[in-house]
Amino acid sequence: MDLLLAMIFAIGGVICHQRPDRSFFIDGHQFPVCARCTGLYLSGAIGLLGWWAMKLARRWRPTAIDPRLAVRLLLIAAIPTAISLISGAIGWWDGSNLARALLAIPLGASAGAIAAAVSTKDLR
Repeated sequence: MDLLLAMIFAIGGVICHQRPDRSFFIDGHQFPVCARCTGLYLSGAIGLLGWWAMKLARRWRPTAIDPRLAVRLLLIAAIPTAISLISGAIGWWDGSNLARALLAIPLGASAGAIAAAVSTKDLR
């Protein structure tokens, strides 16, 4: 189990700074990524699974989605995360870990839905 945890943290370390003061803990154990990355990845998984579930449950067949619309959606969804990053970097506001995770949700969910749309060939 220690080897598995070490591998998970090593992978997390490639994509995240893993600062303890910026990470969630459960039962004294630090998450392998920071709070913002946790928000991104969890909401990304929800966006991905949500798109697939809608496709399967309702036999939903949207017309092909314009890639320019997907890019616009992603840019708009990135605004809360960007504001959080920039305001923290310049010292205006450095929110709590919960705030960082919540502000990352729109970007993660949008990215997950867009990835699912590509995987189902709804976005080309």
